[in-house]
Amino acid sequence: MRAPSFHSDPHVQFLSQLLEEVSVGHLQVPRFQRPLVWKWEQRRELLRSIRDGIPIGSIMVWRTARVAIDCYEYLGPHRLSSPPDGTTHQYLLDGVQRLSTLYGALRPVSSDKTITENDEDLQADALGELNDESAKVENFQVFFDTLTRDFFNGVDDDVTPSMIPLHLVFDSIALLQFQRKFVGDGLEEAVKVSDEIARAFRDYKIPIIPITTDDVDMATRTFQRINSQGTHMSEAHMVHALTWSDSFNLNQKITEVRNGILAGLGWAGLDGDPILKACKAAFGLDVYKTNAQELSDVLKSRPDVVMEVGEALGRAAKFLNKVCRVPTPELVPYSLQIVLLTEAFRHCPVPDAAREEILYAWLWMTTYGELFAGMSGDQVQVALNDMREMLDSCRPVWTWRRPFEERPLNKSFDFRGARAKAFAFRLAAAQDGLKGDRKGTEILVDAGRRGLVHMLPWSREKRSMYSNPANRFLVQPAEAASLRENVVSGNLSPEQCEMHLVSLEALGYLQTGQYERFIEIRAANIAVLEREFVQPLVRKFAP
Repeated sequence: MRAPSFHSDPHVQFLSQLLEEVSVGHLQVPRFQRPLVWKWEQRRELLRSIRDGIPIGSIMVWRTARVAIDCYEYLGPHRLSSPPDGTTHQYLLDGVQRLSTLYGALRPVSSDKTITENDEDLQADALGELNDESAKVENFQVFFDTLTRDFFNGVDDDVTPSMIPLHLVFDSIALLQFQRKFVGDGLEEAVKVSDEIARAFRDYKIPIIPITTDDVDMATRTFQRINSQGTHMSEAHMVHALTWSDSFNLNQKITEVRNGILAGLGWAGLDGDPILKACKAAFGLDVYKTNAQELSDVLKSRPDVVMEVGEALGRAAKFLNKVCRVPTPELVPYSLQIVLLTEAFRHCPVPDAAREEILYAWLWMTTYGELFAGMSGDQVQVALNDMREMLDSCRPVWTWRRPFEERPLNKSFDFRGARAKAFAFRLAAAQDGLKGDRKGTEILVDAGRRGLVHMLPWSREKRSMYSNPANRFLVQPAEAASLRENVVSGNLSPEQCEMHLVSLEALGYLQTGQYERFIEIRAANIAVLEREFVQPLVRKFAP
């Protein structure tokens, strides 16, 4: 059996050789990759670069003797061969979009076992599970027009006699036979141009960079770093590849959780990372230190845990929405709170009113105390154990961090911070309480950070005033301009003052143009409201 053509050192390889490595199974596409996300115009630009002799970048390959992960059986419309027995596993880490484009366009469909009607699931994998026009098999059929010297696909463009199928460029005899079909005055020019494009692809070379390691974490980190500006890879992608079988598909299970359980709760957009961390918690594993291989091993023995966690996550989402008035995952102050609450509702599926009250206090005390900031894996494990004990005993357990202390709001507002989100919820609560609706919360859901608008104008001399959280009003972005005009002029109605936590004293400073005093007073008033919200929880639930 012929050995693969790439070794442990970077080297340059002919494009035709690289595609052959894919064809015979020496180079595989792992399932944590998406074989097709590029649109046709992106693929055409790649082909133009090869036509013009422009470098298209290197291909990075992961070589491992010990780690076997599941790979795609199709690339575009082409069925791939299994790797020869006893060979080193070699997986494509970077360059899958380029290789999908080139393999689909340059390999003749007739020479491969093509997708049949019975291979719909595998075809969906091969086409990146996309549902738009870019996912059609025909889009891999690329033609080169000898008149325009450009590339066209088999879906959007009419095929004319001046076009040659691009897969002929690596087959001299087939290309010659096709050239005999050219007719008319431009015969000689058409033959010349078709020879030129064939030579451009036959002579094209690509740098290959092998990464040789049996360390799955190293391979995962390498992929994440080289794809930081492209396709995002989370740990879930690697676990999916390591656990995939005919009977278990992690991506599909997570999709079932999102669509079947979370979508109706407004949580369909939840990232896979907290779901995976919640699975680790359910197994009693360290949510940070457990690597993809370790999690995959236990998931293979208990794949049902994914749906068990999904159901618990759904109950946690309902609790956050109905009881805590935190309706979406983006608004949860810490993503780890999602993980711990999911474990709480897995451990205790139907908590009584007393336990729900404890969980409510736990959420806001951990938020206002910023107790998850910089938390290590060991501390998370203690917090999880405390959570289980707290639910079992129906009493507060807080052994995992310092005694509760309300953290002050940062002078510069950043909505990504837990404390800033707590502040935003107090602004929302002021509007929610006016007529018993959830108008303020709805603004947070609809607009997010865009709904927290600066009101007083910026100036170099008063930058601290401008960036102060008390200069933020919760308002629909479309209504911000008119509200800003009223704020700057001090022309706020009593209802607006109540909605936006502007006291009579603060309004007086606003009307006289004493903006700094207005910010100072409004900040103090909001701080009082926050303490009035948190302190009863502390008195009742702090151990």
